[in-house]
Amino acid sequence: MSPLSPMPDDARMYPIFADAGLGEDVFNPRQHLSCELVELYVLRLAVQLVETLGLAPALAEPRATDEVLALRGFAPGFRAALGWLLERLAVAGLLVREGGAAQVRYRLSAPLPEPDLVAARAEALANDPSYAPTYAMLDEAAAAYAKVASGETSGERALFQKLSLWVAYFSNSNGYYALNNHVGAAAAAARLPSAGGRVLEVGAGLGSATEALLDRLAGNGRDLAGYRVTEPVLAFRRRAERNLTAAYRDVPLAFAALDVNQPWAAQGVVPGSFDLIWGVNVFHLARRLEDVLAEARIALAPGGWLVIGEGMRPAADRVVGAEFPFQLLDSFLDVELDPVRRPMPGFLSAEHWCRALAAAGFSAIAVAPDVARLLEIYPGFFAAAVCGQR
Repeated sequence: MSPLSPMPDDARMYPIFADAGLGEDVFNPRQHLSCELVELYVLRLAVQLVETLGLAPALAEPRATDEVLALRGFAPGFRAALGWLLERLAVAGLLVREGGAAQVRYRLSAPLPEPDLVAARAEALANDPSYAPTYAMLDEAAAAYAKVASGETSGERALFQKLSLWVAYFSNSNGYYALNNHVGAAAAAARLPSAGGRVLEVGAGLGSATEALLDRLAGNGRDLAGYRVTEPVLAFRRRAERNLTAAYRDVPLAFAALDVNQPWAAQGVVPGSFDLIWGVNVFHLARRLEDVLAEARIALAPGGWLVIGEGMRPAADRVVGAEFPFQLLDSFLDVELDPVRRPMPGFLSAEHWCRALAAAGFSAIAVAPDVARLLEIYPGFFAAAVCGQR
């Protein structure tokens, strides 16, 4: 199979999704193909960047990431993104990887295929037009790679100046990102008390995950005693508050800042006061994951649940297309690593999430959908929720 061909759908996956309360409205063959096309588009962008960044001469013989960085005169802050690009090409078989884990070297052994980004984007959007914000984000990130490599700008300045880009991307109207919200919301709703639950959402961003959970609860006729929506970025929080309070007038919503990396009680989170704490794509940004999980456990009432909605890396050292834009962001990379519980920044594997929750004292730990079963069928990247009970 060509490295630029999508992995075929496998019907055996869908009963596993159904076991987690996820029907065909969330996971279906069209969605599978769309996700595959995103992964392949990122690979095409990586191929294009070999030319844009002038990497081919440097890769004519085996070289480590630091050697390529120095040879091309790239800014030191580009090291992580460069290493990611080289590894993504190697995983696809487009670069040869040599040496052991201590010093991996990469070599270009044959001409790279023509990426043909225009045709690939057109195919993807014909399959599902709702993915347009995802492709806009990927294209913007690809353009930023060269600027960050040259030292002209940082990833934060290149990407965060365009708020409209993030508003469109972190939306339930974006079929790619909405997967994360719907999967996390299904797991969270299943673990709330039947009535009167108290919810703390961390890293709510623009509120799309909040929408997904509230819509699911409304469909089940569920009431809440309180819902505290927290987001440290003021512009995001204000926008979320304006939209959510207008759309959910009967829900007892409250909005506040919360920096998960600082003590929670000092920020107004009363210990033992929540039945559910959850967040989508925020816990992987914790600088010290064990500390943040400990804070969440303290804030839960006995029997309460932590639900962490995340993209699940298929293996600890496997790069995935979804992290392509975020390799340029310090907030994604600046975390404390641990060889047992957190060997890479960014997304974790399901196995590593379970280890981290167990070490933090959580019980009844589960991953929904069951990623271990899914990986036996399709060794790819999944949206899932890791859950643990106090």
